[in-house]
Amino acid sequence: MKKGFSVHKYVVSNNRKGFYLWTIKSGKHELFESISKEWASLDSFPGDRIPLEIVSNEINKMATLANEPNLGLEVIASGDVTQSPLYNVMSISLGPILNRNISLPFIFIVRLVVHYFKILTEVVSIELQENQDKISLIFKPNLPEIFSYHQIEGAMFDVARLIAKLQKYWPHQIEFQHKPQPVNLNIYLKTFRGYPLFEKQDNKLIYNATAYTALDVSIFINPFINSIENQFPEVSYKEKISLILCTTLGVLTPNIKHIAMSMNLSVKTLQRRLKDEDTSFNEILLEERKKRVIEYLKTQQFTSQHMSTLLGYKAKSQFLKAFQTWFGMTPKEYKTRFLNPVL
Repeated sequence: MKKGFSVHKYVVSNNRKGFYLWTIKSGKHELFESISKEWASLDSFPGDRIPLEIVSNEINKMATLANEPNLGLEVIASGDVTQSPLYNVMSISLGPILNRNISLPFIFIVRLVVHYFKILTEVVSIELQENQDKISLIFKPNLPEIFSYHQIEGAMFDVARLIAKLQKYWPHQIEFQHKPQPVNLNIYLKTFRGYPLFEKQDNKLIYNATAYTALDVSIFINPFINSIENQFPEVSYKEKISLILCTTLGVLTPNIKHIAMSMNLSVKTLQRRLKDEDTSFNEILLEERKKRVIEYLKTQQFTSQHMSTLLGYKAKSQFLKAFQTWFGMTPKEYKTRFLNPVL
């Protein structure tokens, strides 16, 4: 899917504007004048995106010369989240439901932000871990050799405030891998609504999990898919379907009719395009379900009934029959054999 990691021009413009505002507030406008002369022209890049390497080097130079321990947060916090391309897409897609005061499952909102954050930037990859009592988002840099902690703090705050804007939930724990610089606790309280832990194993946002509930309404996913297509023209239909299933399993019924409708396609058209890629909807659904169930089993927290619901089955018996077909054993036997082996 990738020809190289990239960043939306909106993000680059917002970073530059945020840096400008910080230099004005800090009485360092001459620093902005000096650094900005070396910035790449956005117009010299076709389309909406700029290579991540260029953006990271630009941010590193800002951070080095500014000597501000929380520059990433200062820059991102100065922007308006409702003006971002991802928020606009989410508003178009979810607006009809939210305007009817229909409550959306929290996990659905988290999945949307996690799986479509690349629309804004590929500075990080986000791994989503779903447990019964908590939801963890782990942030990993895509170009670690030229990555700075300013970018990780900025990206994590951007994700947190997107989720909070839609659901009014903030993470109950924030963890950073980097060592604490001279810490301005006020800026963390102002941005993340809490104080982080430093020198941890991962860069992580942790939320208290809420009940997993299914939706009995249609969600217009097509704006997300259109945005992905515009930003990443090489994306395949298999990848599009996988993205939708990653986001909606356990929330919406996973059948081709609903998926095609959400993409504003006929079932026949979607089937034909998947056939052209030598795959089918059922094959993609099977792959996603098998991958997801192993993740759930590893947590040691979900019952068969929970997993049945999360994988989009109407009854536990359907799930158990499918699992037996996939692996030739029950979930309990799988855990005993592969996840809790006797030494």
